[in-house]
Formats: sequence, structure tokens, C-alpha cells
Amino acid sequence: MTRPSNTRSAEKDPLRRLVEECFQRAAGLSVPIPDENTDLIETGILDSMGWVSFLRAVESASGGGEFGSTLSERSASFAAVLAALRSRGSVVNDVSQYEAAPNASKTVVPAILTGSSAAVGSRIVPSEEVDRAFGMPAGKLRSRAGIESLAYVAESENELTLAVKAAQEALRAAACGAHQLDWIVATSETHHDYPSLSAQLHSRLLVRENCGALDVGGACLGLLNALVFAQSLIGSGQARSVAVVTADVHSRTLTPGRVAGEFGGLFGDGASAFVLRSASGSDSREGYRLGEFLFGCAGQYAAAIQVNGEKNGGLTVLFDGEALSRAAITRMEKILTAVELRSGIPRGSVGGFATHQPNPRLVALLAKQYGVSPDAFPPVARTCGNLGSSTCGAALHQALRSASKQPRGHRRHIFLASLGPGLLFGGGWLTPHDGDAHSTF
Repeated sequence: MTRPSNTRSAEKDPLRRLVEECFQRAAGLSVPIPDENTDLIETGILDSMGWVSFLRAVESASGGGEFGSTLSERSASFAAVLAALRSRGSVVNDVSQYEAAPNASKTVVPAILTGSSAAVGSRIVPSEEVDRAFGMPAGKLRSRAGIESLAYVAESENELTLAVKAAQEALRAAACGAHQLDWIVATSETHHDYPSLSAQLHSRLLVRENCGALDVGGACLGLLNALVFAQSLIGSGQARSVAVVTADVHSRTLTPGRVAGEFGGLFGDGASAFVLRSASGSDSREGYRLGEFLFGCAGQYAAAIQVNGEKNGGLTVLFDGEALSRAAITRMEKILTAVELRSGIPRGSVGGFATHQPNPRLVALLAKQYGVSPDAFPPVARTCGNLGSSTCGAALHQALRSASKQPRGHRRHIFLASLGPGLLFGGGWLTPHDGDAHSTF
């Protein structure tokens, strides 16, 4: 790569070299180093998420703590970053320290994922049958989206029954009794009844009366929202054991006659559940340690998908599939890159990617663009369809099950990434944790 002449100063200025290295981690090696006074956001070199990733990298590499808030009044330029660093007066000038000790300045919240489970609707319907129901050519879902079948609930199933099944299995896997739970955090994009899903789970699981119950939103991003809330409860000492549960039943809402098959035909029914426990004391056990999470909202894509209820019980759906697909792939790649940068974990060291899966074709494209094997993405949507907030959960459960078959010391990191309407986005990572006791996933 040919660099502009202004970068020669980096050879003599270790601080400048540090900033350039961090910029290339955020923007990629193919992006030329800009002039020192160029506004990276206004010129489109970095978007807002890329700018935050760049700042996070500089903070970690310099050991100077967080300084992003001091830049709000300045341009998003190298000059502003360098000025902020120099004003701190305590900078690690050896960039190799950043590479050798990733995330050294961060404190990971001590929450351990000790058990997981997933459940799907008991009716597995071939995608060709769904094509016919929605008036589409037979084979369209299979050929265009890569969906072979969809999981639909039976008459006796709903969000609650799927959630209870997943939660009970996750508790068993974690060797955690329901009476030990301090909180239940639930999320669903299809359950709109009262009492809420978390309240109904509270009753069905027979937990203690002083166990909290909370529902969080975010649609397909709901799992990550729930995980970060549960992590905060444990990290602050307000809880030692938390159940995070997702459940979605689309087949009774996105039906033929209410929505077009190009949208409704993509979705199935499922649930997932996870038990998070404090890493301290007797609760310490083998599992996966939650790392940091990052979140944001790319509002320029808000109009790509909108679903509104009508007075007559119908649905108004605005769905620009092509624009949404492009936005999803671009944003998901950026999320994973940001997680890689924030964690210091190279993508080649990741054993599984538990992500949102709009459809299998887009997952394969994401894997190709990100430069990893598509086999690292558990194939949830291929056989079950898009499960909404439970897609990422079902993928995470599969990734954890695969990891449990590996010997201790050989288990690898897991990356999380998801999107929600808006365009909400989030990501995070999990790291293998060996405790005193044994649990299975």
C-alpha cells in the first residue's frame, strides 16, 4: 500500500505510529492513511461505528484510559486524537504491547454462562409447502433463501411452552435449581400478552417470589440486550444466578393473507435459554465467560423494514429485502470486525459465530466477506427459518454444544452479533472458562 508522504513522521513519532496502526485495524489495510486534519466521518472514511472502534483501539493501545468524550467538540481526525493523547501525558509508545496484550485495560464482568438450551416448534414443514401456502413458486425459499424447512408450533405450543422447555433444560445443564434464580430476563418479538413472558415464566418455573422478572425488547437483537442486562446484574452484585430466555412464534402472526411470502415465509418458531452465574465462590464452574458488548443504531436503514398493526387486525409491512440484505451484510461484518478489535481475539481463533441469520444465503455471503469458514456459523435458519430473537440464541446453544465436545484447553472463543429493526445492532464475545465444577451444555 502506498502511503501519503505525511505518514513518514510516524517513523520518528511512536505516538503517530500507534494511531496509524489502530486506524488500520478499524478501517482495514486497503484504506490509505489520511491527512492528519481530515475529518474521517465527514469524508466517509469511517462511519460512526468505525470511529468508535478506532478510538477504543487507541485507548487500549495507549493505556491512557477513555478519552473519547473529550473529542465531542473536535473534528474526527488524527490531529484531534493525537492532541487528546498528548494531553494525557501517559502513553505506551510500543504498539507491540497492544498486539501482545489485547484488551489489557478492560475489566471483564465476572458472569459465567454455565448452561444453555434451545427448542423449536414441533412441526417441521418443508419449504415447498410454505411456498404454496404463500402463493409463491415451489422451490423459491430453497433456491433464493437457502431455507429447506421451517419449524412451526403445534396447536398445543406457544411462546410460553417453548420458553419453559428451553429454560428447564438450561437449568438442568447448569445444575442450577429454579429456586436459586435471582432474576429471569426474557425477550420475544411476538409475545404481546399480559402477564408478560417473564412473569409467566416466573410462575411456571416455580421460582422464589423475590426472584425478579423483566422483559426487554430489541426484536432480533433481544438476546444480546438480555445478556448484557444479566451480566450487569451479576457484575454489580445484585444477582448470583440469572436465566435469560427468548421465545418467538411467528407462524400465528406472519400468516398467508396478512403478509407476503417473501417476508412471512422466512420465519419459524423457537426459543432459547441460558443460565448465567457469578464467577465467585461456590458458583464458579466450567463454562463460558461473557466479555464486553457493544451496541448502536444505524438509523439510515430504519425504513428498510417496518411492521405496523392495523385496526382491522391486519398488518402493514414495508420490506425492502434487497436494501435490507445489503445493509445487514455490511453492518454484520462491521460488528464482527469491531468485536475482533475490541477483544483482541483474531477471527481465526474463533470457534463459532452466533449471529443473526436473515437467511442461509446471507450467512454464507457474510462468512465469505469476513474471510472465515461458513461452517463456523451454526445452520439454524436452514432447517428452522429465521427465529427472530431466538435465532442468535439457538446458534449460540449449538456453538456451546460443539465446544463441549472439545477437551479442556482446546475450546475456542465465540463471537456474538445481531441486528434489530431500526437498524439496531450489537455484538460481543465469550471466552472459555474453567472453574471448579463441571457443567454440560
